[in-house]
Amino acid sequence: MQSFVDWFTASRLSVILGAALLATLGYAVFVVMWLPGALVVLLALRGGRPLADWQTALVAGVTFSWWLLAAGAGPLPAVLVAVGLIVPPLIVGRVLARGGSLSVVFQLSTLAALGVLAIVHLVLANPPGVWQPFVEKMAAELDTVATMMANVDSQWHPTNAELREAAADYVNWGVAISLLLVNTIVAAAIGLYAHGHQRQSAELGPQFRAIKAGRTLATVAAVLIVASVALKWDFARDAQHIFMGAFFLQGLALLHAAREILGLGNGWMAASYGLLLVPLTAIVAYPLLAVAGFLDNWLPLRARLALIAAKNKVRGG
Repeated sequence: MQSFVDWFTASRLSVILGAALLATLGYAVFVVMWLPGALVVLLALRGGRPLADWQTALVAGVTFSWWLLAAGAGPLPAVLVAVGLIVPPLIVGRVLARGGSLSVVFQLSTLAALGVLAIVHLVLANPPGVWQPFVEKMAAELDTVATMMANVDSQWHPTNAELREAAADYVNWGVAISLLLVNTIVAAAIGLYAHGHQRQSAELGPQFRAIKAGRTLATVAAVLIVASVALKWDFARDAQHIFMGAFFLQGLALLHAAREILGLGNGWMAASYGLLLVPLTAIVAYPLLAVAGFLDNWLPLRARLALIAAKNKVRGG
């Protein structure tokens, strides 16, 4: 890890090449789209050495846009996606460099995500309609899967309306902005981790374990979730995906805090992450972590874990 970080920050040329390389890798592998953003955060924490963070962000953004254009995306979508992936890490990197904590960055990023969603719903006459081609494509894929299952097990087959509704739950503004939120926080976390390695100090662990959305955001989330169910309000339905992403991250922080407080081994944490990577178990693990993250804003869960650890220590002693 240290050698990679040192190479990427050895000179202006290595930063430029690294930004282009990481942007290319982020484009090719969906789950590591945060890589160029992490480099931008690292350079912000280093004070713009050996290259300014905004220059690195520009290189990464242009590279990402170029790959999207080559894949057939239009100029506007290519630029918007690149901006969404690179600019938020640039902003949060500067907040961290000025003494802000990861918890503050997490709260500000969640508020910014809600603000972007509000602008989308105010500006566009039909926000869900933008995603209709993708919904139709996904509905067709779900129809193929449903047909295969019906042939094997039963004669049940969902209607076209049910397929479109299921697809719309996964392809919408809320999911897209939620992914950008997660990308931003992961980029900030990895940037902090890399900076800590260079300074030989633990910067990420204590800050990540302490992140919380706070009761104000949790209250807003509860109100919007109720509005989504009761009123079928498009904005509220999209917002609940953003809060699911935010509380999932907080649930992960709680999981890491539990490991630290209870003194659990690395194997336990690896198994927990493994459950999130397997689709069948992720369906259960993801919402459970989101619920835990939501409750963490109201209940003293970390204090209770510390009490359990103290009791176990007394019994063991």
